[in-house]
Amino acid sequence: MKVTDEMIEKAKEIAKEHVYDFCYGSIGVRVQPVPFELGPIDHVSHVWIDGEETDEELDGICACAIDDLKHVNAYNEYFGDHVAVIGGNLEGFGEDEGEIILSDAEVIAILK
Repeated sequence: MKVTDEMIEKAKEIAKEHVYDFCYGSIGVRVQPVPFELGPIDHVSHVWIDGEETDEELDGICACAIDDLKHVNAYNEYFGDHVAVIGGNLEGFGEDEGEIILSDAEVIAILK
């Protein structure tokens, strides 16, 4: 899945709208193979080692930070055809460039 500049700009617009309502500690873009539904996300991400997913769960779900375009390449490191803007409480940072971990996450908008 190629996340386009237009998708990133739309995600930034959505993030600006939601930052001021103080509902979320952080907002990011998530790419995944399964379609999104608006609202709460009921699963968490797992730790990956050497390209292999483990059974170890993280404290939330991974997304790419929407702070500036320097992370544009990070969006395209993930596999899947579905792209959404998600918000939640920032629990930490992942190992990938620009990766954040959000707990109590919700899908705010579906981009693709």
